[in-house]
Amino acid sequence: MMKKAWKNSVLSRGIEIGGISFKVHPSFLVLMLICAILGMAAKVLLIFILVLLHDTMHILAAKGYGIKVQGVILYPYGGTAVMENTFEGRKLEEAVIALAGPALNIALFIAGQALRMNGIFEGRWALEFVQINLWLGLFNLIPVLPLDGGRMVRAFLADRFGFVRISKGLAYMGKVLGGVMIFMGFYLQARFFYFFNPYTIIVLGFFFWIGSNRELANARIVFLKNLCRKKEQLLSRGLMRSRCLTVNKSTPIAAIIDELNMDSYSLISVIGSKDRVERTLSETQVMQGMLEKGWKCSVGELL
Repeated sequence: MMKKAWKNSVLSRGIEIGGISFKVHPSFLVLMLICAILGMAAKVLLIFILVLLHDTMHILAAKGYGIKVQGVILYPYGGTAVMENTFEGRKLEEAVIALAGPALNIALFIAGQALRMNGIFEGRWALEFVQINLWLGLFNLIPVLPLDGGRMVRAFLADRFGFVRISKGLAYMGKVLGGVMIFMGFYLQARFFYFFNPYTIIVLGFFFWIGSNRELANARIVFLKNLCRKKEQLLSRGLMRSRCLTVNKSTPIAAIIDELNMDSYSLISVIGSKDRVERTLSETQVMQGMLEKGWKCSVGELL
């Protein structure tokens, strides 16, 4: 299923490096075209190379955990790896994989700046190199989705708030950031402030908004894929940490799913009249009910 989706994804042709296909999303091409029109073609090429290196670090980190990578789609704000097996929800793996890209950019910034200060690496390109690496490193650490910082935050807060809920919250924050970038771009344009190119900020903010919307729409889908891994873990180990949720009959199934997490198995107690437990459902029963009756049905319809 993943392979088929990958083959039918944007830009079916890509650059293959080490058995991994790198594909450029149309939005990235649009941004590159705009920058080229503004006389920034060489700078765009440097950004493209550094983004490739950034995502190569994500891939190497994923491979270190035995996660198979089919390919990478490059967006204006960075790349998104397409994995054959899921890893979201595994705290250490998701955090390390997310951190690998920004860590490389910050390391390159420090190395480049040290060489500049010692007169070894000089000129306009040296300045561009350190500035772009600093921007890629720090920008990607902002704790919103679809950025790496958001994935790191999700890795450690999913247990407490639920994978879907924290994913949605971080994606909404990403939309806000995208909106702020668009507003700031127009504001800077109106003020004739060109230290940061307003058009680039507007375009980047627009595509950032789209990326956050995609994360918002896919939150439950990603969670459902990870449930298969959790079931396999329960069957292979024979035990798993559990947690309890208490709901009433009118609670929507979608609200329960938003509370579930990856590292424990949930048992849902349904409270009836006089605050008595009428029945206890497993998360598997809730998921089966969702598949049969849809997201919007209530818990009472499963009893």
